[in-house]
Amino acid sequence: MDLTGIGGIWPASLTPFGPGGAIDEAALRAHLRHLAATPGVRALVVNGHAGETSSLDRAERRRVVAIAREVAGEATGVVAGIVSEDPRAACDLAHDAREAGADAILLFPPLLFAGGAETRPEMAVGFVAAVAAAAAVPVVLFQLSRASGLGYAPELLARLLREVPSIVAVKEGSDLPTAYEDNLAVLHGCGRPVAMLTSNNAWLLASLALGGDGILSGIGSVAPALLAEMHGAVARGDLAAARRANDRLRPLVRVFYRRPSLDMHNRMKTALHLMGLLPDPAPRPPLLPIEAGEREEIRRALVAAGLLPAA
Repeated sequence: MDLTGIGGIWPASLTPFGPGGAIDEAALRAHLRHLAATPGVRALVVNGHAGETSSLDRAERRRVVAIAREVAGEATGVVAGIVSEDPRAACDLAHDAREAGADAILLFPPLLFAGGAETRPEMAVGFVAAVAAAAAVPVVLFQLSRASGLGYAPELLARLLREVPSIVAVKEGSDLPTAYEDNLAVLHGCGRPVAMLTSNNAWLLASLALGGDGILSGIGSVAPALLAEMHGAVARGDLAAARRANDRLRPLVRVFYRRPSLDMHNRMKTALHLMGLLPDPAPRPPLLPIEAGEREEIRRALVAAGLLPAA
């Protein structure tokens, strides 16, 4: 599927594990099938942070992509996250993703970049260009916050778009509205269609209103229909409807995206378990299962969002 210019909802999916710690392929298929069947979902994103990809070995990552391809069919795109500190390993993972059926890759910046890659732009350009060439499929660039050191300044983003023409979208999590607007202007000025996919979870509605084309986020693994409702309302200019969807989304945002942030996707697994959509919410170690008190808070947030009936 050609994802050029495609917005809408791109859920960052979770990876279910069985009691012994192996990937639960039946549960993964059911999870991805549920997401793909949601109106407004345009692509399934696998092997990202939400999918605990750093705990998966190379063969497991390839297998997850292959399962997503089987489930998605021709109507929904498949995007494979590429997370690696080593450019050679990143190229291998990108090659695997293409061979397993991915339509595009989501390229994460190496954590090394946080040490000051912005002052060495050739490092970022070389990394992105090398992995894009190995992938031989379109690239979604992951843009994190500038404060983290893992975001690309507007000038560097513009250079990446010039020198790596296979970039078709940006997962935009710069955190600050001013940075988001600057990056949006870069995308609009690059002379070709590059989708802005917001992942600014604290202000998704505001970022869509500024001009986002869609949402790429882990919260889409729990509430894809709510995201699609909000996105659709913004697209047709119905601010009241967008606010209503956002009001339902807010309790989930507050309970998922809080300290410690390492548990954000762990909490989403617990939410799906409470909804009867995931047989086992356990993460892979060293992550620990969510404790009873927080589990109850997640249940209450799901009730407030209208995703679970009140007890």
